[in-house]
Amino acid sequence: MNKITLLAVGSVKTAWAKEGCEQYLGRIDIDVIEVPASKQKDEVKQKQEDSDALLKKLEKMKGEVWVLDETGTQMTSLTFAKTLEQCRDCSVPLIFVLGGAFGLTDEVRSRGEKLLRLSDMVLPHELCRVVFLEQLYRAHQIQKGTGYHH
Repeated sequence: MNKITLLAVGSVKTAWAKEGCEQYLGRIDIDVIEVPASKQKDEVKQKQEDSDALLKKLEKMKGEVWVLDETGTQMTSLTFAKTLEQCRDCSVPLIFVLGGAFGLTDEVRSRGEKLLRLSDMVLPHELCRVVFLEQLYRAHQIQKGTGYHH
């Protein structure tokens, strides 16, 4: 299996999101790297600082970058599983990038080889993390042929 990393802004603070993340992190092999969230009050400055921190961290990482963003392409769970399987077969490390509360700059979006949208609706970033981890777990279960996805 290829290495998968989630690079995210901030840590999960709410109890329900922490519990959800822990459930899926205990079931899948993924590295989670968190960059500190900006303390700026201004939305534009906060988004810029968060994005700069992600880009700085990405400079030191190797792999194909997938940016989780509302402007990205939406995939079904089956398509996501198939795409991950193709990446695994090519031994390509994958880095999924998840922004903070105010999203990402165009500079981060342009750094991604793929832009992936988790929903047509805007979701809070902590919920995005839970949803992403569940979909990653689901993709692995689809690849294994278990009954989790039906």
